[in-house]
Amino acid sequence: MSQGESDDAGRAEALFHLGYRYQMSGELDLAIQAYSESIELVPTAEAYTFRGWAYSFKGDLDRAIEDCRLAIEVDPEFGNPYNDIGAY
Repeated sequence: MSQGESDDAGRAEALFHLGYRYQMSGELDLAIQAYSESIELVPTAEAYTFRGWAYSFKGDLDRAIEDCRLAIEVDPEFGNPYNDIGAY
């Protein structure tokens, strides 16, 4: 991994955690923004899944399901998005 990739991965992880903090405090739009920025740097199944949860909390189930599908594309072994699609 190059230094630039390492920097991107670290920033993506920090943005993911920021998104989680926003989500837990009810700031869903800010959470979605932070997750989206994380995904732009390093797309992960976790970031797509958590962004999908934020969309679902806003009642936007179409976007939530789309993020679950994207999470599955990134990592078919990550089980949460399969469960979430069933719940939405």
